[in-house]
Formats: sequence, structure tokens, C-alpha cells
Amino acid sequence: MKNTHVGRWLFSQEGLREGFLRLEDDTVVEVCAGKAPSDSSRALVLPAFVNAHTHIGDSFAYPAPRGTVAEIVGPPDGYKHRMLRTVGRDAKVSAMRDAIEIMAATGTGTFIDFREEGVAGVMDLLAAHPGHMPRPVVLGRPSGGDAHDWELGEVLASCDGFGASAVRDWPIDLLRRMSSKAHSSSRLFAMHASEAVREEIDHVLALRPDFLVHMTSAADEDLVACAASGVPVVVCPRSSEFFGLRLDIPRMLKAGVTVALGTDNGMVARPDMLTELQAAFRSRLSEGRLTPAQTVHLATYAGRKVLNAEGKITTEIEIQDDLAVVNVRGDDPLYEVVTSAGSQDISAVIHEGRLRRPENWTR
Repeated sequence: MKNTHVGRWLFSQEGLREGFLRLEDDTVVEVCAGKAPSDSSRALVLPAFVNAHTHIGDSFAYPAPRGTVAEIVGPPDGYKHRMLRTVGRDAKVSAMRDAIEIMAATGTGTFIDFREEGVAGVMDLLAAHPGHMPRPVVLGRPSGGDAHDWELGEVLASCDGFGASAVRDWPIDLLRRMSSKAHSSSRLFAMHASEAVREEIDHVLALRPDFLVHMTSAADEDLVACAASGVPVVVCPRSSEFFGLRLDIPRMLKAGVTVALGTDNGMVARPDMLTELQAAFRSRLSEGRLTPAQTVHLATYAGRKVLNAEGKITTEIEIQDDLAVVNVRGDDPLYEVVTSAGSQDISAVIHEGRLRRPENWTR
């Protein structure tokens, strides 16, 4: 039986500390604290990233043209929706499969996808998924604003909940029914909110969302209301930059909001969470700058909190966790991860205790 050691640092909710993994034949058998043996790889071991907001269904349309949020992604006739209507299923499924493989190879353990096109859209994503890491959390939506309860039931039966666009895009009665059906079935109900235009937060929170996406145009009092209601916010730095929107993550954290990261539309940004967290770290706005530890937390534990991780928010890395191993060169691994590390530095991904090496990935 071959014993190997992986890593010299571990990142948990408590922060960075010395530590390493002990493996037997590529299976994690022990998470060890303290100084690593001399043969251990010079690497940081992280919880696998949670990509808390994707739209991989439009990956085939990369790169998207420049334009406003309404022009590019606004329903029903924005660029994205026109493309979804005109491109065949095979092209969509192939592009989604490529996006999932990118996530697997770049350390994502779970992704939350907002899938358009009703039940058919959900089925397309499931057909694209290889059946292993990363785990998909698929939030569907009805095919139109006139959906009856039977259609909502069919969508909900096919996926993990509802993921709606902004409140102004839907009849309020339909949103209420979506929320009610999701919660009565112990499924998720999530929405986009206040991306390019501020929306009345009371109207949004009255729908009892499990989390909101963007909130880039929210007022300070809107963020405080989210924090008071325990509603997390998922932000997408590269997407916000693409649309010319001002994203101030430190302001959100100061208001007490749980903030997680997502890569948003596949036609706008490659679904690589390492690149996304580096974009988050580079931002310097009114409330200062994120620390490296805060930034990595956004991409790992905060995403788990958005999902509530089945109620198991662990503070320590455990042998059955999904993990990412990032090779580093210096003695400040977190700073390296948020500044200069690239996807080529992710030397292994561990799923359910088993190590997968780059040569076994399809990229």
C-alpha cells in the first residue's frame, strides 16, 4: 500500500494553519495538523470551491457582445434568450459539458445553476453532467410568466428548486406560488435582485428567498434588511465588471450579509472560481479591501452556508470533504491564491476522499 503526503497548509473556517493530508493509494486516510513531512507537496489544501451562481446553459454563446444587463440577459428577448431559442439542444448540452469539466478541473465541488427553458432546460443540464464532482444544484424556472401550477410542479419535480430572474420580470402571483411550492417541498427558492436597478427590498424579501444574486444596486438599508432576514447574497465580480456595475463586497460584509461568489453566465466568464476570487480580491472600494482569508472564505465556506450544506457547516477539513489542492511557491499561500495562482496550479481535486489527478481530467 502506497503512502503519500499532500500539502503543507490547510484552510478551515478558523483560518490558515500548518497541516497536510495522508493518503493510502490515493484515498485520504488522515487530516494531520502541524509541520508536514519533507516529502509532502508544497501546496495549500482548501475546501473545494462552491460556485454559488452559474448560467452554464448559455456557454455556447461565448463571448457575449457588449451591452446593458437588459440587452444581454433580460427576458424575454435579451441576447441570451434569443440565442437559447435558436441554438439546438446538442450544442447547448456539449457546451454545458465543457463548462462542467472546467469546474471539475479548477477545484469546484458544487455549483448552483439557474436554468432557463422549463423542464427541458433542466433535463439538458442533467444530460450534460458526468455524474460525479462537481455536484450540481439545479434551480429551474417555468418557461413563461403564464405558468399554471401543474407546470410549476413538473419543474420542481425535476430539480432542486426555483431560480428566478428579477422580481419585475414575473407576475407577482407567480413568484408567490413558486416560493410557496418550493418551501413546502423543502426545495430552494432564489432570485436575482437589484442588479442594474434598485428594487424594493421589502417586496423581494416578502417572497422568502433562500438567497439573492447580485444586489449591486442595493442601498445600505437593503443590505441591512437582508442581514436581518438571514438572506445571503451571491455576487459575481467578473460579470459585474462586464456590465460596468459597481460591486462593493466589503460594504456588504460590513452590513452583516453572508456573501458568496459565483461566475454567472457562461457566455460572459469562464466558470473558474480561482479567477473569480482573484477578481473579488482586486476590488478596492468604499469600505476598503478584502483580506486574502476573507476572499478565499467567499469561495468556499460562504457558498456552503448559502446551501446550508445539509446543516453540516464544518470548521475543520475532514477526510470525506471535497477538497482542492493548490500548488504554491512562496510562504504566503493565501496571498498567492488570491493573486497569482492559476488553474495549472490546481494539482489535485479530492472527491469523497478519493484523489483525482490532472492527467485523469478531460479539459
